[in-house]
Amino acid sequence: MKKRTCFLLLLTTLFAAAGSLQAGEETAGDLAASSGRKFVRGLGNILSSPAEIPCTMADDMHQSGASGLATGFGKGMVFMLHRILNGVTEVGTFMIPAEPTMPVVCTHKVSKV
Repeated sequence: MKKRTCFLLLLTTLFAAAGSLQAGEETAGDLAASSGRKFVRGLGNILSSPAEIPCTMADDMHQSGASGLATGFGKGMVFMLHRILNGVTEVGTFMIPAEPTMPVVCTHKVSKV
């Protein structure tokens, strides 16, 4: 009789704890949707990464004239590699939900001189 009471008490405690732990969790549909968005976002970052070079060159040329052509190319290469690395990371870890960490390509603010 004592074993049965202990077992029922333990079982009740486990069900109560499981219910409270699941209250903050995402549903399976939410998790699948966010994982899918992360996977597509990662592929988009990989495929759109070459666009960083002309966008950065245009921004730098607008700010500093012709010398911005060389500096913009160098910065664009670095930004492109960063976007590729970010995309590969997002594709590789798509099953772990996360918020976007990179802006869309060519959304750099052009400051007027």
